[in-house]
Amino acid sequence: MPEPKRTSVSDADEVELEFKRLQIEIMREQITDRNNRKDRAKEMREKAAADMVRAQQEREHRQRVCKHRKGGRDNRFANGNDANYSVITNTYPTGQICLMCTRCGTEVWKPELALKKTDPKKYAEMMAKFKEWSSFPTDNTPSGSKIFEISAA
Repeated sequence: MPEPKRTSVSDADEVELEFKRLQIEIMREQITDRNNRKDRAKEMREKAAADMVRAQQEREHRQRVCKHRKGGRDNRFANGNDANYSVITNTYPTGQICLMCTRCGTEVWKPELALKKTDPKKYAEMMAKFKEWSSFPTDNTPSGSKIFEISAA
């Protein structure tokens, strides 16, 4: 039976040194991968933030040019030409009432009565806009019926 090969102390040191080099190389790769993931995540967050800003700007533009009317044979967004408005009334269980354009998403809320005491000017502005939108002719059916009301008190 042959004797097992004996390695000298220097061979063992070389093996251990090579093992440590490999560990360092693996750690460097892991650090590089982690940094790359962090960079990609940062780029994705920045892109998402820019997309949100762009979407908000587009929404605001749509709301500025929207006539809030139904119709439009030329398939252009802002050119509603029907006599009826594309506005729907939503009454929530909290008692809040919101008028919303189904074309551009503009919402006009009926102001809370408490606002009349705290900021009468803002209340008057909101109520004037609410009354204007409430008078728009529409053949849309208001959403839901008020079965119950949730009060804050």
